[in-house]
Amino acid sequence: MFTSISSDPAVLGNTLIVLALLFLGYIFLLKEQEPKLNWAAFYSVLYTSITLPIVNYFCVEFGMWNFIGQDVNSIQLPFNIYFLWVVAWGILPIFFLKGRYILLVAALLFWLDILVMPELEKIGILSLHKNWLLGELLLIALVFMPSYFWASCSYNNKCIGVRAFFQVVVMCCAFLIGLPFILRVYGLIDTLQLYSAPFTLQIFIIIVFPSLVAVVDLVSKGEGTPFPYDPTNHLVKTGVYAYCRNPIQWSFALMFIPLSMYYSSYYLLVGALISIAYSFGVSDYQEYADMEKRFGDDWNEYKRNVPKWRFLWKPTAVPKGEIYFDANCRQCSQISRWFSSKSAINLDIKTSSEFYNNTILQATYIDHNGIEFKSVRAIACCLEHINLAYATLGWFMRMPVINHILQAIIDSMDFEVKGDNCEIE
Repeated sequence: MFTSISSDPAVLGNTLIVLALLFLGYIFLLKEQEPKLNWAAFYSVLYTSITLPIVNYFCVEFGMWNFIGQDVNSIQLPFNIYFLWVVAWGILPIFFLKGRYILLVAALLFWLDILVMPELEKIGILSLHKNWLLGELLLIALVFMPSYFWASCSYNNKCIGVRAFFQVVVMCCAFLIGLPFILRVYGLIDTLQLYSAPFTLQIFIIIVFPSLVAVVDLVSKGEGTPFPYDPTNHLVKTGVYAYCRNPIQWSFALMFIPLSMYYSSYYLLVGALISIAYSFGVSDYQEYADMEKRFGDDWNEYKRNVPKWRFLWKPTAVPKGEIYFDANCRQCSQISRWFSSKSAINLDIKTSSEFYNNTILQATYIDHNGIEFKSVRAIACCLEHINLAYATLGWFMRMPVINHILQAIIDSMDFEVKGDNCEIE
């Protein structure tokens, strides 16, 4: 009996699916629920289910293996194997090991695949080619390890920036790769060759940029992420949120316009309608009640002063910030006078003698929550108190990679002048 099951691909697949469903039914219906474990498993499944077909598709396209049978679909991966793969990599490890031993688990899965893949070839499920081991390594490195690490960070409530980064990666994979591919499969996009790439790419970056800055602000200032299970600990009212109440939804709604131009398909514009409908029909009811519960009158006042679907030219309700310069530093004094001439809103410009420990080594900005920003970040935060044009420059300066490059440039410059006591860096 067991020999017939293992030799018949259909019977084997159906048997494994039944076992997987029984297991899922047990852990989610019968077992006592642990919310943080469920959310960790959700993140792992989300990442695995989106990236697995993408990486597998390229492995098939580059001749590492291919699946055999009539149920092979456009993603080059039978749905029953896809389902079992997601359960095996996305749920089992995090459920039993709670995010521990990532390297050991990755090595174990790689070893199991080395044993299982040739057996699947023998019973006619797939055909292995010359570089199939390289494909296995790619799957482990690009699919399993990131998904398990994300789940581990979520379960242990650590690495907020990493969790937010994976959220951005998942959204990019889903909307920039997955959605166009699905439309192409159903004949709604003739080809994935791109004709107006430079022009539409610029529009796309301009539209998406505020949402990326918003993610950075939620992490660095709010100590949270855009996902509902990782809410912020502080109400973020500065940065991009001083100009628009929900820049992420704004970007999501408008980004489908350049995407439709990019792929020459009006069907992608439906995504904008769905995004707007979701915002008004689902998100507002959940978000407003939650924000009012967590932040009370502070949220209600912020909601009255900052619009949701448009950007202010001047941040009329931005909370007060303080910037400290050394009065004996020529460069600092020049920058201080420049900000004074721009009539920055709610920005107090002070000297190092007024700083709480009476000494600063770098230009220092302190926001209304007491969070300090130094050097390039401090200047960038000050620019956000002037108007949208200067704020956009400040957001660009604060982006993680850009900021490190600018800081390295500043650090490499010699600002020492006789009589000066500090450097702008």
